[in-house]
Amino acid sequence: MLVTRLLEIGDLAMMGNLKRGIALTWAKSLNADSMPGEQYSGPAGDPGLFGPQSVMWYVHDDPSGVVGGVMGLILGSLHEPTMHGTNKHSVYKDDPAGRLGRTVSFVNTMCWASTPVAEKMAQTVQRMHKHVHGTMPDGRPYDASASENLIWTGVTQAYGIIQAHLRYHPNPVSPAQVDQYFAEYAVITEKLGATGVPKSAAEVDAYFAAMRPQLTYSEETADVVGFFTRPFGKNQAARAGSRLLSKAAFDLLPPWARKLYRLPDSPIDQLITRRSVRVLFQLLRDSVGESVIKTEAVRRATARPEVLSQTG
Repeated sequence: MLVTRLLEIGDLAMMGNLKRGIALTWAKSLNADSMPGEQYSGPAGDPGLFGPQSVMWYVHDDPSGVVGGVMGLILGSLHEPTMHGTNKHSVYKDDPAGRLGRTVSFVNTMCWASTPVAEKMAQTVQRMHKHVHGTMPDGRPYDASASENLIWTGVTQAYGIIQAHLRYHPNPVSPAQVDQYFAEYAVITEKLGATGVPKSAAEVDAYFAAMRPQLTYSEETADVVGFFTRPFGKNQAARAGSRLLSKAAFDLLPPWARKLYRLPDSPIDQLITRRSVRVLFQLLRDSVGESVIKTEAVRRATARPEVLSQTG
């Protein structure tokens, strides 16, 4: 999976070209699989849904989003209908790298692509969601297209990413910009068909407070815990790395979610995890440089639109 590939640094160091090795591993991880229609060029002058001055572009231009995205998946798993639908209709256990790659592809497209490309991507995912519905064993319905489920998935992802940003980015955004980030991420959720999406930190806190009676540590949630805590990788360094980022993701959970997951408090372990992840992310920032996606998106957004000449 993505976090495993990111952390095969033990092998990369022996290659004698650490920076190049990290960059290649990072690129392969983000492109494990992609959604159809993903592209970031043209039309010239189109800023996309957010643009270069947005908080969205600033937050997502950093590797800390990896931990945040995984935390969002873990937090989202506490909602049993959502988790049941995922288990019934997803192949994430059989192809974790591909599943995560497609999720990254979707978020990247909505964040960085031009407006028509992002809107077409949203329509593609809407069509996919129409096939994810049914009834749980206890009779409760689940439907990936339902507004309440779209909101839960979108808010948990946005919350995870911004929390990881606040903890691990060297220059994190201000509280006002956190509100702006939630408002911008809500646009993505709305494009998928949701209404009434929380758009500020206060609204997200109130939303979680309202949702907490519906959340539970179920058997399917336990499967997710086992999945994310199981070490991945072909060597000892990779497996240790996957455990580190999994621990960092669980460490990001809010206290009420940690309690539902029955996670013990270990200040020393938390300190070691956070320091280790900060070192890793700084290494990635120094080694990988600006992403190709961002380069293409900036070039497109800042290009002068073609002027159609009229004769007659």
